[in-house]
Amino acid sequence: MLILSSAYLWQLMRYNILQLLKNLRFHSHGKEITDVDILQWANSKVSNSGSQSCMNSFKDKSLSDRIFFRELLSSVQPRAVNWNLVTKGVTDQEKKMNATYIISIARKLGCSIFLLPEDITEVV
Repeated sequence: MLILSSAYLWQLMRYNILQLLKNLRFHSHGKEITDVDILQWANSKVSNSGSQSCMNSFKDKSLSDRIFFRELLSSVQPRAVNWNLVTKGVTDQEKKMNATYIISIARKLGCSIFLLPEDITEVV
């Protein structure tokens, strides 16, 4: 049940973001924004900030340590991340701490949050 609700919430969040991006499509000369566009944007932001992290898809298992997401948030607002609070994301407890911290940063930056830390500790 938890896995189903997590998958549903992730899809709901993704749908909401895509709808928002579709409403902003005039910024991309009328072209509809896709998952590929989002991945390219996120990877570009992280790469331009000097990081080697990348995301291959929204189901990329390497995302489970949440480091890419912290680096993405940091690339958007460099002073947002306190790197002393960042863990390596090796253990389940560290992954949950990272997920909690990511949500906290995202909220401070004004992002819409649809998930709990428990929902995002596993890549579905």
